[in-house]
Amino acid sequence: MKLVIFVCTLFIAITGVSQDISTSEREQILHQITNLKTAHLNSDTVLANKIYHDNLILTSQSGKRYHKKEAIANIKNTFESYESTDIHFLKIDTNVILTNYKNKRKFKGFDEGEYRLTVVWKKQEDNWVIISMQSSKIKKRTKK
Repeated sequence: MKLVIFVCTLFIAITGVSQDISTSEREQILHQITNLKTAHLNSDTVLANKIYHDNLILTSQSGKRYHKKEAIANIKNTFESYESTDIHFLKIDTNVILTNYKNKRKFKGFDEGEYRLTVVWKKQEDNWVIISMQSSKIKKRTKK
């Protein structure tokens, strides 16, 4: 709950201070989103370790909080599909960018699900890493 309040406060606070994101920054983060997909599809914990910040806070759609060690262990769960679309960028600071996007994924043995991810990226040396990620399940609309 604290993370949800933090993200909402962050959205409100940055409306007057957001900066334009450069083409280079956008491409670098899109590359990292692709790397995250690759890590999930190939259970590549070495690649995931490079993407996640050491102090990662990942919050699942159930509200459970994970740190880097648990998030890396979760990468070992086999995905059959993993696609990210509708990606929006918001530059918070010189070294902090927020992304919000849809992610459709399927674990082996489970139904496919669609999620909305809010991800905070931090520039660390020459690489963008995930410092915080919040996942919310997008409910399927039922026909009436």
